[in-house]
Amino acid sequence: MCARLSVAVRIAALAVLADGSRAAEIEPFKLTGVDGYVTLNYVQDQQTTDQPATASRSRQTQSGFRNEIFVMTHSYVYHPNLMTLDLGGGPVLHSESFTGDTGAASARGALYNLTARATLLRDKPYTGTVFFSHLNPTVSVAPGQVLTQENTRYGFDFSLLAAASPVPLQAGFTRSHSQGRGADRLVDDRIDQFNLGASRSYGALGSTSVQYQTSHQASQSGSQNLPIQSSKASNHALNVDTRLQFGDKRQYDLANLVSFNTQGYALGSAVLPDLKDGRFMLDLRARHSDKLHSHGLYNYGHSNQGELDSVIQAASAGLSYWPVSGLETSLGVRGDNNRTRQFKARSHGIDGSFRYEQPLPVGVGQLSYGARYDSRAQQAQSSQTSVLGELITLSGVAYIALSRPNVIGGTPVVSNAGRTQTFVAGVDYLLTVVGTETRLQRLIGGRILDGEQVLVDYAYDVGGTYAYNQFDQTLNLNWSLSRYANGYFRHFISAPRLASGSPSFPLNEVRSSIYGLRADLPFNPGLQVTLGGGIEFEDRHESVSPYRRMANDLYLQTDEPLFDLGNLRASLRRSRIEYAVAAQNSDVRGFELRYWSRQWFGIDLTAVLSAERDDAGLVPRHRSDGSIGVQWQERKFTLSSSLMRTRETQAGVERNRTTFQFLAKRDF
Repeated sequence: MCARLSVAVRIAALAVLADGSRAAEIEPFKLTGVDGYVTLNYVQDQQTTDQPATASRSRQTQSGFRNEIFVMTHSYVYHPNLMTLDLGGGPVLHSESFTGDTGAASARGALYNLTARATLLRDKPYTGTVFFSHLNPTVSVAPGQVLTQENTRYGFDFSLLAAASPVPLQAGFTRSHSQGRGADRLVDDRIDQFNLGASRSYGALGSTSVQYQTSHQASQSGSQNLPIQSSKASNHALNVDTRLQFGDKRQYDLANLVSFNTQGYALGSAVLPDLKDGRFMLDLRARHSDKLHSHGLYNYGHSNQGELDSVIQAASAGLSYWPVSGLETSLGVRGDNNRTRQFKARSHGIDGSFRYEQPLPVGVGQLSYGARYDSRAQQAQSSQTSVLGELITLSGVAYIALSRPNVIGGTPVVSNAGRTQTFVAGVDYLLTVVGTETRLQRLIGGRILDGEQVLVDYAYDVGGTYAYNQFDQTLNLNWSLSRYANGYFRHFISAPRLASGSPSFPLNEVRSSIYGLRADLPFNPGLQVTLGGGIEFEDRHESVSPYRRMANDLYLQTDEPLFDLGNLRASLRRSRIEYAVAAQNSDVRGFELRYWSRQWFGIDLTAVLSAERDDAGLVPRHRSDGSIGVQWQERKFTLSSSLMRTRETQAGVERNRTTFQFLAKRDF
């Protein structure tokens, strides 16, 4: 009986294998390969924060030692086209310690890594994969800041390809859980995600693809120095994307995108209104000849989130024409209709431009001019409206402007991306107003990580009921002396004129001029080097917030090793902006020294020293970074080490961070 069953199984397996696979060996189970690695890793992350104004000091130190062995096996059952198996894992011996203002903690023990993947009918039109992984990586959450995570992930994916179905299908489900802790960061996220996709090809005409995705996330991640509330988020998205190309010369391109999306948040016992969003886009482009192109675009969008409800319709069309060599012209028309519960706005306009390029006795000259006319009318039923969940990224201490002008003071609320924490103004971030623009800036003494994404909720003034006409003009002159040097001049005029009504804020009339020169000059004073730099000056006169800006930079870089030891680059930069109100000024100065080389026995060495300071404005700041990294690789053995030191001062707060990492890895 067993023998007959074995024969039947073999016959069934052979029936699903392609003719071209007969050369492969048939085995009940065969091991085809083994690989893996052994690593030794040490990380130390130390951070101190001093606030002289309050005579307080905070110190946090985290260190970790890891010894990891990982072995991965590759095999198949009966035949590689029937089932392939990838199974790997190994122990992780770790020792961690944490010291902070609230106490100290340490832990040591054994963890494990495990990953498994089984692929069925690999080369068939109906194929699928099931997978599971449990890994403990060390990840970077900000420059110079690392944490150890435990990531568990499992799921499946399935594909039904064209040979088996007139509409190819792909489906997949993934469940993941990430946990981790760093010097001041806690990670605890659970995510379930399901994807379903289908596509249909129309041959040379084009194709249509449909994608549905749903995800649910539960999060308790955030800074350990702020209370963390649990949050739950759900997202459902449907996208239909059609791309067609037709015509006897395939000169017409049509793109159609339809999307529906819903998002929901539950914060502890509170529930935010669900966001429901629908979009429709139709884009047609035509190439009538080598000299004449045209395009047309239509957009429709409807968004609803509680009291916020908006409908946007926009259409545009245009022509591009090249009458002679070196001359490009364009003409366009457009119109849009924006309706919310707080206001209604209509606008229409026309624009045109030309660009001409002409070889000169020395270099090449370029002249371009563009003009745009808009007419806009608005009726307001309310003095303000809101924005919920504007996503921005705060890198370093650079300011980021909110997308809407005329933000109402006191309304912005800043939270982390998972809405598990609300940050504190003046402690975690700084809000400043320049003209109609509201800017958000990360404070180094706060709980927002360098490079972290945050959500901003705020209200802004819609301006009341009024109508205006606006005429904008832009002139560009460019002179390329050679491929090494370039000079330019840009002039911009914006002239709005009130037609009716009385807006709650002044219309902004602008007249701006920019002058610039850029050069990158290679020369050889016994060694091939490049000397380069640029200078730019802008004088901007406007009704709301006029300013003057000057920016320049200079660098010297060796293009071949200096004394056969390595390459060097040194650079200086400065950017100064002067407003009518001195407190809004900025004066950013910085330098960078970079050295890199491949030394004896294949050792790669990189060293970087940089600094930047801004002594103008309300919040003077300074930042300096130094790092050195060494790596040596010999066949399958890798040895690397890095040391990073960062010092930041801002608003009387000083933060120092030192991170050291050592890694030894042997692949086999």
